[in-house]
Amino acid sequence: MRHTLCHLLSALALVVSASAGDAVLDLVQMKEKGAANRWIISETAEEIKYRNSLDAGSEATTKRREVRSITYAFQRVSSAWTQGMEARERGKFAESAELFGQLATGSREAEQVVGSYEAGGSWELSGNFAEAATAFAKVVGTFPAHPIALDARYRLGMVLAQGKETPKAEELAKKLEEDAKGRLGQQANVRAAAIRAALALVKGDNAELRRQISRASFSAETERPAWLHFNLFMADALRATKQGKDAVQIYERMLPQLADDPANAARVHLGIGLGRVDTDRQGAIVELVTLDALPYGSPEQKCEARSQAGRLLWAEAQNLQKDPAAATDERKAVFIKETIAAARLLLQAAADSTSTHPSKAEAAEALKSLPPDPFAVKEEKKELPAADTAPAAKPK
Repeated sequence: MRHTLCHLLSALALVVSASAGDAVLDLVQMKEKGAANRWIISETAEEIKYRNSLDAGSEATTKRREVRSITYAFQRVSSAWTQGMEARERGKFAESAELFGQLATGSREAEQVVGSYEAGGSWELSGNFAEAATAFAKVVGTFPAHPIALDARYRLGMVLAQGKETPKAEELAKKLEEDAKGRLGQQANVRAAAIRAALALVKGDNAELRRQISRASFSAETERPAWLHFNLFMADALRATKQGKDAVQIYERMLPQLADDPANAARVHLGIGLGRVDTDRQGAIVELVTLDALPYGSPEQKCEARSQAGRLLWAEAQNLQKDPAAATDERKAVFIKETIAAARLLLQAAADSTSTHPSKAEAAEALKSLPPDPFAVKEEKKELPAADTAPAAKPK
């Protein structure tokens, strides 16, 4: 109810501003003519139909190839879209999906397309592949000519594969391969290969997985959303199946393309750190502590990085304590104490986090296994004076 009310209030704000002659319109960045405020009516892969105001003026069209980017009105004000993005960043994926679903009930084509597409993305992150498939299928079925529809087909195939709807995913990949013979060309082939890679991953066919990954060569420049999704999906999946080295290779290949994208760079740094945990403890600690020091990253990412780095440092200290020389070598003894102190600092920061990530509880539990902090200030217990039990003197 609260989210619905917020969405209605945002829509009302747009109407009020429009009536006052100060409407919030879509911002269209042209490749050569700069920015222009437009009210977009509909879009295809070839052209965009628009008006110059909300409810007045004749319709006009512009070629898609002349447009660099579009920021819709609902992305420029507080709306279900902005709230959905904020919820996703906090790791509230189901809540995020519901908010995007509210956006998709709007009357505009842009609201329905973007709302359904983003709802599918959040449902996928939550692990609800059936709901994700429904959301992506809405875009594919209702707006097949929209430029987002091609990526919606790819994302639909990916969630079908993850949901073990193998025949449907294979059918979608086959149709993309057929479409590649037409105007879609390599764009369709790359997406078909990505879906087949997801199918191979689910089947545990590593040879086929590697073959399809090499074919799913998305462009980081011209196919940014699909490139980002596929590489993160594959790296995260490989890391989850204890193939950390392969995951780290993908993460590291991504980093140079994320110099101007700190939010996703933070996610990749976290992936590298977590991917090295089982094979390179020192490297994992360095990467995770680096992420903690960076000025970007969500509270959830910071919490997980601190928790994992703290537990790794504590494990490192325990290994060092097993060395007989630690009892007689003063430098080693000091180093162990400093390592434990660093572990305690990181674990305490994770345990005190505002995040609700599971690593917060893991950090709090790990703190219990650490030895007492030698520098902790102990509260002195002051003894209260004994109560005077002697009978009061009687007045003379």
